[in-house]
Amino acid sequence: MTDPQPAPQIANLDELLEFRETTERISGLLNKRLRDHLTTLTPLLAPGRVLGKFAGARDAAPRADEALAELTEKYRQSCGSPFDLKPDLDEEALASIAASVRVYPYEYSYEARGVKAARKIAMTSPVRWVVSYQTEYSLSQIRGLTQAPSERQTQSIRQFVVNALAFQVVLARNTAVAHLLRDLRYAVSTEALPGLEKLPLAVFRFDLPSFRPPDELLLTATRLSGVPAFIELIDRAALREMADPLRRELEAL
Repeated sequence: MTDPQPAPQIANLDELLEFRETTERISGLLNKRLRDHLTTLTPLLAPGRVLGKFAGARDAAPRADEALAELTEKYRQSCGSPFDLKPDLDEEALASIAASVRVYPYEYSYEARGVKAARKIAMTSPVRWVVSYQTEYSLSQIRGLTQAPSERQTQSIRQFVVNALAFQVVLARNTAVAHLLRDLRYAVSTEALPGLEKLPLAVFRFDLPSFRPPDELLLTATRLSGVPAFIELIDRAALREMADPLRRELEAL
């Protein structure tokens, strides 16, 4: 689940609209910025750099056996319900790990409670994203397939799980990239999302707080739009209070 900051006062729908318009502009820029950064870093995040020949690379990689053992254990812990996959991590799945990186919206369900009604709303974070290696299925499709076992393709689901875990193994073993991401104001963590509790996913968060609007306004806005979905908001005042990680580090010296 996301952890939005305490909300500033929003008195009416006009103010809510202003916050949303500002948020969507900032979110669009941050989303493009993250994608551009990851595209630039793609060669450094290639699975073969850590898993070597196990991931289909021509050359061996240092300590590739250790990385494979870590990935195999992560997969064994994640292959049960709701995926119901065989616990064996075979050569085909390893060789099919994509080198390209995919960014997914960070989404969760929130129940807004008003005086007269309550409603579940699909919330999106403007400052958080789920990141993994590219697969046939998107994150939202995987979530849907866990609710429809008859429609699932086991091989494609397995590849999604393997790619998500492999990305975490590669990133964790690439300290230079991890340090660079921190300098770019991204905090990287692993998190299990609702419905996919056994599969930890890499979550990138930009160093800027967001918040949910008051429930009554949230209910009114979604009722008027007819779509039970909304985005967490960004307060423009928070932009002026953004911390500078490099300055903090220098001051600590």
